[in-house]
Amino acid sequence: MLDEILAFAVSHAQWITDCLIFALVLLELVHIGQTRRINKRLHKAGQWLQRYLSVVLREDTYEEPEQEETGEAKEAAGDDTDDEAQLSAANMLKSRQEENMRTVLAQKKQKRNEELLDSVLQEIFD
Repeated sequence: MLDEILAFAVSHAQWITDCLIFALVLLELVHIGQTRRINKRLHKAGQWLQRYLSVVLREDTYEEPEQEETGEAKEAAGDDTDDEAQLSAANMLKSRQEENMRTVLAQKKQKRNEELLDSVLQEIFD
């Protein structure tokens, strides 16, 4: 039985070698395709991470100036008239509204950044 298998293998050595080379080429093409797909995903994840980090670092470096300093300077130099009192009250109301808007915007940015980070991590680990 073993002699028959060896005789068959020797007589068809060229055909068996061709089949093995074809299988090798086919597996190499599959490997190249998978590597390319993984590299694309890593590239996209890197871009998302770059965007996220640029947003985070930009927020840290660019802090908005506070409006309270100018309001305090106006109050120190101002008179005790009713117009100025109403103006300062209106400014305080505006500054409170602006502060509330800033906190809401900051919360929205933080939520968006968290979602972006989650999607980046999801893309990396998928």
